[in-house]
Amino acid sequence: MKASENVVYVIDDDLAVRKALSKSLIILGYSVQSYESAEIFLESFVPARPSCLVLDVRMPGMSGMELQKELIARQIPMRIIFISGHGDIPMSVNAIKLGAIDFLEKPYQVEQLLTLVAEALELDSIALSKDRKYELIRASYDRLTAREIEVMELLVAGAANTSNKIIAKKLEISHRTVDDHRTSIMAKMQAKSITDLVIMSNICGDYGNLL
Repeated sequence: MKASENVVYVIDDDLAVRKALSKSLIILGYSVQSYESAEIFLESFVPARPSCLVLDVRMPGMSGMELQKELIARQIPMRIIFISGHGDIPMSVNAIKLGAIDFLEKPYQVEQLLTLVAEALELDSIALSKDRKYELIRASYDRLTAREIEVMELLVAGAANTSNKIIAKKLEISHRTVDDHRTSIMAKMQAKSITDLVIMSNICGDYGNLL
């Protein structure tokens, strides 16, 4: 994925810091959106991924820590790199426990911050890929008929040990019909094996939630 397809949000009440950091990120090809406060960020934020947030801890109004908690409350997953002019170990530990990538003290090494940005964007890209995979699996599942769903339930429940004959007996249908359903399920789900079907169910959590 090209760097320009990634978005780095920079929030710091210090204009000089915002400009310097934005310049370093733009040179590397990233798209950058900077804000002077957490409130302004929240007002204009539209989820764009892969993305990450470089966030000052202490700002007038909503602090960086408060913004992190607000994003969690809104169920907005965001990779955050905190920067602070005041060392505070308990605060940094708490931020990382809540999912922050790291907590840097000013003055920090620009190279270190840029490395963390790359790491954060890579993690978000992986998460996005997983989300997309789930969407495709769900879309494929939605194409199954009610009978195909019943057959798939039995296939996954018994995995490789469930034969067409056993499924036919349980559903009171012919062996040939089960075979047709099985072929259709594998095609619609784009699965190469029963193991693939099991893996697909695990991606969505447990199989009961998928169905």
